[in-house]
Amino acid sequence: FRLDNRGEGERSTKFKQALYLTMGQPEIEDQVRAANYLRTLPFVDDDRIAAMGWSYGGFMTLHMLTEPEMGLAAAISGAPVTDWSLYDTHYTERFMSTPEANPEGYAASDVVDQLDQLTGRLLLMHGMADDNVIFENTTRVLDSLQGQSIPFETMLYPGQRHGIRGNERGLHQWRTYLDFLDRTIGSRSPHAD
Repeated sequence: FRLDNRGEGERSTKFKQALYLTMGQPEIEDQVRAANYLRTLPFVDDDRIAAMGWSYGGFMTLHMLTEPEMGLAAAISGAPVTDWSLYDTHYTERFMSTPEANPEGYAASDVVDQLDQLTGRLLLMHGMADDNVIFENTTRVLDSLQGQSIPFETMLYPGQRHGIRGNERGLHQWRTYLDFLDRTIGSRSPHAD
């Protein structure tokens, strides 16, 4: 299931600008609505809802996993922005203004302070040579979760940048996704019939 939440491109200015100064809030509200819709379907098992995303999608995935109303069983977050002051100012300031002008928005979008609210299992992935979403974004999550003794899984890709390149590593990435999902919500999960 995929949802074009507020903030997605190729829509009206109002739809796209809904995130202005509040990234990590309106789009997560939309994802909660989507999850609640899915729960109304007779073939959806509420205990097996998971999400995955890379880059901005990784940012959203972490926020969805810490949103109690979302109720995710598992999530895969790849190369997530965890602090918008660590990201490209050209992009960030178009939506968030500066950290000095919008301290509340930056604070609300920082998922590290919300990690104690994880609703399910986390697989965190990142290319260690990422020059787009720098690796420090992920190390902040690693440090926080370890400091709180919260279990999680990590897969790092040495020498890889923002996207994982090469057939072998790409295959490894997808096998890692599938293995994690099978163990958390699939046939090897505690919820398996």
